[in-house]
Order: sequence, then C-alpha cells, then structure tokens
Amino acid sequence: MELKLLIIGFGRVGRGFAELLIAKRKTLQQQFGLNCSVVAIVTRRSGAIVDERGLDLSKALKAARNGRSLAEAGPAVKNVSTIDLLSNLDYDVLAELSATDIETGEPATSFIKQALNRGRHVITTNKGPVALHLNELQKLAGLKGAVLRYEGTVMSGTPLLNLIRNNLAALSIRKIRGIVNGSCNYILTRMEEGLSYDQAVEEAGRSGYLEADPTADVEGWDAAAKLMILSQAAFGVRLKTEEVERRGITNLTRKDAQQAKSKGKVWKLIATLEKTENGVEAKVGPEMIDLSHPLAAVRGVTNAVTISTDYLQDVTIAGPGAGNCETGYAVLNDLLACAHF
Repeated sequence: MELKLLIIGFGRVGRGFAELLIAKRKTLQQQFGLNCSVVAIVTRRSGAIVDERGLDLSKALKAARNGRSLAEAGPAVKNVSTIDLLSNLDYDVLAELSATDIETGEPATSFIKQALNRGRHVITTNKGPVALHLNELQKLAGLKGAVLRYEGTVMSGTPLLNLIRNNLAALSIRKIRGIVNGSCNYILTRMEEGLSYDQAVEEAGRSGYLEADPTADVEGWDAAAKLMILSQAAFGVRLKTEEVERRGITNLTRKDAQQAKSKGKVWKLIATLEKTENGVEAKVGPEMIDLSHPLAAVRGVTNAVTISTDYLQDVTIAGPGAGNCETGYAVLNDLLACAHF
C-alpha cells in the first residue's frame, strides 16, 4: 500500500515522526506492506514545501535542526494558504501536529475538517480540536468514510486511548486517575532532587519536554485538555473547559518539595476523571501523596494512569508522557491504523 502524507507542523513532534518514518521504513515495508511518502510539510514560521513525488525527509530534518529554510528539502510554496493546499494537493493522510490552542482549537480544527471533508484520513497530536470538537469531527469522519486518530494527544506514545478503545471494550469505566503531564512530573521530580522551580522549568524546556507555551503545562491546561479528551473517549461526555477544576504547579517551591520529602511525601500533579450520579467530574491539581503510594514512584517524564472498571477492577498503564520520538511513535501507530482501515 502506498500512502501520501501531508504534515502540518514540523516542531519537535513533527521531526520525531519524520525520524521514525526514516528509521522504520524497511519495517513498514516488510511487516506491513506500507510505503509512505511525505508530499508536503507546512509550518507557521518557515512556510511550506511541496513535492508530490515525495520530499527528502533527511534534508528536511537537517534544515530544521539547524534553523535553516526547509526549501533545502523541496520546492517552497509561496502565497498559498494551508487550506488551499489541503483542498488541492493529492494526499491520503493529514498529520496535524501543530501547537495547541485549547481555547479555540484553531486553526487546527479547520485544517482537520478540510481534510475530512475530502475523505482524507487524519492523525493529530493537537489537543485543542480533540478536546473541544471530538464528537463533531468523529461524525464528519464517519460520514466521509475517513479515519480520525488522536492517540498522541494523551500520554504521548503510551497507548492509553487504544487501551480504552480496544482492550477495555464493553467494560464499565468508573474512574480514571493519575499523572498525565510528563513535563510537570519532570519539573516536580527535579525540584524534589534540589532544583528551584525556575531551574527545573528551564531544564525541562531545554530537554524538549514543554509545550511551545510553557504555561499550557505548568498551569494545568494541558492536563485539563487531556481530561476533556478522556471524558469523551471513556464516557462519551463532552466537558467544557470551565467544567474542569484546574490548578497548576506554579505556586510550588523548592521548599515545598523538600518539606514534603521530610514528611515521607512527594508532590504530584494529579488528574482525576470520575463518573458520578451527577455526571462526570474532572479536576487537576497538585497533591502531596505518601511515598508508599504507587504514583510516588512515577518519576521524570513518565506518566501513569489507573482506570477503575467494573469487572477488571483497577487497570494501570505507565509509560513515556513526553518526548519527540515518543509522541512521534503515537503518530506512526495511528498511521498504521489508517493503513488498515
């Protein structure tokens, strides 16, 4: 099978995905019979490059890493909007990997709708469109005979959504609770180890763990968006942003971390989603938990979530919650789902 990809966004996730496409080319061909070519890369800052015969991803990666123009990897396109490219190019799958706007979900939502309207499959790691408009986008995908996949919007490359969608099918989920923001977990871990809040945030940024706008992570917006996505995936209930009780970690200090440690406790940013008689309740905020608690051992960018069900009781999944190639793997996994639709 031949699949032509159009990529929007060539930041850390886009580059991580491109690295995997290169590294796993033979595996995709030999194990899955899949040949992939990227026919366009569209960026906000560097413009767009298009070649319907297939772009040179190695050159694109080298240019992006060195801060040079992507035109080194293919013909640059000027004075053409992203919507026009989505409307006119020959592609099979849109990988929408741009930065999140949790308030409006734009412009990514419009990009996704345009691709779906053409019957093109869509993969996204952008939490905004999924948190705010998942039901609408899924209906459109079904109407147009396309696939919409969004595994990378929650827990990076760790397959939480696939677990809920496939492995826990027919079970009644009652509660989801855990650590869903690897960036904050990394910051809190480093503060526990002695860094100040500012030092830990700076280090997380250098390591590529923070969103383009760090406040999305540290003020709890990212975790809140993930709860909104999980509410729809697990309970079929759409939550509004204001329905998620949200507190971030910006008020925590190194002193707080050290005091917790002296008491045999540790700070974690905990996200909780629970089905109650009054509906679905969602909250995210820092909690001080005992070192004996299972989540206390979750360190660095690792995420861990416990899903409480009727017949399996508690099912826990843990894995990377941030990282270029980790999130890029979620995109690759979703691409395989599209290929076998």
